[in-house]
Amino acid sequence: MAQAPSRSTELALQLLPAMLAMTALSTTGKASQASALRRHPAAQSLLLRLAEAFVRPGVYWLFHSWRLFSYNLLVPPLLFKWPLRTMLGLASYAAIHRQRWWQVAVHKLFGYGASRRHKIVNPSKHLIHDDKRYLWSLHPHSILADGWHSIIARNTDSFDDAGNGPPEIGRKIALCFAPVIQHVPVHQEMYRDKCGAADSKSVASWWKTPDTDPALIPGGFAESVFANAGDKSTEYAYIKDRKGFVRICVEEGKDIVPCYTFKSSWMYYNPGILKGLRARLSQKISLGLVAIIGRFGTSMPLRDDTTTVVFPPFGASAYRPEQFEDAHAAYLEHLKFHFDLHKATYGMEGVTLVFVGKDYQDDDFAARALRRIGILSGQVTKTQKAALSDAPAPERRRSPSARRHSNKAYRQNATPAIGVRALSPSVRRPRDKVAIPAIAPEKERDAVVA
Repeated sequence: MAQAPSRSTELALQLLPAMLAMTALSTTGKASQASALRRHPAAQSLLLRLAEAFVRPGVYWLFHSWRLFSYNLLVPPLLFKWPLRTMLGLASYAAIHRQRWWQVAVHKLFGYGASRRHKIVNPSKHLIHDDKRYLWSLHPHSILADGWHSIIARNTDSFDDAGNGPPEIGRKIALCFAPVIQHVPVHQEMYRDKCGAADSKSVASWWKTPDTDPALIPGGFAESVFANAGDKSTEYAYIKDRKGFVRICVEEGKDIVPCYTFKSSWMYYNPGILKGLRARLSQKISLGLVAIIGRFGTSMPLRDDTTTVVFPPFGASAYRPEQFEDAHAAYLEHLKFHFDLHKATYGMEGVTLVFVGKDYQDDDFAARALRRIGILSGQVTKTQKAALSDAPAPERRRSPSARRHSNKAYRQNATPAIGVRALSPSVRRPRDKVAIPAIAPEKERDAVVA
């Protein structure tokens, strides 16, 4: 009886066609390579499995590290070790980074490494009309639009001129973040030419194009400070004072389509101390003052199972320009209503959406300690300054010389009542200058009894 082949022999027989096909790949041209893969599906499957095991984790790490600017940590040591080569590399990137072939190639590379667990759904398609133009508002900012960025990475034609916009959106959009994004590595390769400033003129200019709507993140860098995987009870939206994006739509007669990415603020740990102070400083310097702490202390996200939900449009066009503050208040109600409507479905049940702004006051241990030593004593918002300006000014404390002068004038002009002893030596007159009538002992005793 013939002996049955061992498991190792069976595995070798199964992989033999794949090994032969891989050998053919190294000796033939591209057409022959594709033909060999088609003839040997096992080889194609093996290559995919090898890539998933050894290549994709590295690209995944590279994508999340570089999109969070970790490459800045490499530039100083490289300049120190190889200054000429490093400068040549930076110059080469500056020369080719706006070339379309480069952008598409980098986009496809990082799209291969991006997580497939990020999702986007649009239950409001029937409410978004093709013949209308909108402003697309993205919430929350999280650390750096984390869930949204991963979705864009996986779809290389999201911001391509020949594409139809991000998935589930159904139209081309342009991101109104900052003009510098057009030159920031990893970001500019994905957003390409559809990226600009967030001022009212730049936002409105996209409505003048035939088929591109503007999109922005109203919370800005200040909102990134409040993203923290350690706080799973409260979701912060730093738009309490942000009324400009609503005002633009009211004046231009455009509606707003909110898009909310659930659980994106839980992708990284971020210390929760001095959030209000850091948020105000972040907005001033246009850079989020955050500490990105991911898996094992790296920039790898703690989770990537986010879902971006497109909410129904908010009718900002129904308000008159002088009613933009009412429109802003109504937009906050609209956003909170639909957040509460979907939060249980997408993994944030029990979370409360809170709107904060410049008046947010820190009450953590660090803020209390800094107030105790007087460092945060001058932390006063504009609203508080206005309230203080309307309050009556406190009485100024007189200097010692002014008090001596006042006491001297009082001693010269004041005369104590007859028969009443002065309260203080500084305000009573000498005894020889005060005429005190004599009172008989009997009358004095009767007066005391009475």
